[in-house]
Amino acid sequence: MWRSSRRWLALGLIALAAAAGAQPMPGKVIDLASGKALDQAAFVQRVAAAERVLLGERHDIDADHAAERWLLQALQQRRPQGALVLEMIASERQPRLQRVQRWLDKGHRAESQRLAELLDWDSRWPWTRYGGLVQIAIESGIRLQGSNLSRADVNTLLASSPKVVFPADGARQRLSAVVLAQHADAAPMLDGMLAVQHARDTRMAQSLMQSPAPALLVAGRWHVLRGTGVPGYLPASVPALVIALASADEDVAGDDADLMWVVGDE
Repeated sequence: MWRSSRRWLALGLIALAAAAGAQPMPGKVIDLASGKALDQAAFVQRVAAAERVLLGERHDIDADHAAERWLLQALQQRRPQGALVLEMIASERQPRLQRVQRWLDKGHRAESQRLAELLDWDSRWPWTRYGGLVQIAIESGIRLQGSNLSRADVNTLLASSPKVVFPADGARQRLSAVVLAQHADAAPMLDGMLAVQHARDTRMAQSLMQSPAPALLVAGRWHVLRGTGVPGYLPASVPALVIALASADEDVAGDDADLMWVVGDE
């Protein structure tokens, strides 16, 4: 269903702000440097002060997606958000994203499923999980930025299996263990899969740097950790805040992230 009234957009933004203000922060946040818990105000202030934030999710955990929606709303209430950078969108899709956003900026409106169609959303990332986050960004005027490889890029890397050098010591060993644990038959393709990981993190870092600040990157947790992912591909002079979503029985090293956000595992 299409609407072309700015009144609907204004009402939508008011409703989003009211919802964010009414809902308490899900879970608890631990400062990994001090081991202390941050209350809601201190957490939002810490994140809002950072120009680049990397939020690492577990893709199939609904609580992680609810936390992401809460955080984006809370940040937008505190100060304008420059960009939402998503692993779930290939960077080659950026022209389409911009066309849709320009259309919406004119006061048009699309309901959830129609928005997914307009964006030509990749069904490998369930819209039921990511649609709410995308809608918050779209309706708040936050720029969407794709940051993933195209399918053609991935296929080329898998076929050529180039040897790559990771910026962090031990990253190859850690990522190899993850790949082999998740894919029992991955051993013959390991070099190619590691090359894909390397290229994805490089692309995400580039997209994050090119996005208007403050920018929030949402990606799988291994992509945002300092020991394995995007932070190693950012310029040393660029500070970034790393947040890892986790369940209560998980540990995240202080060398990998600044904050551990403990939510459910459902």
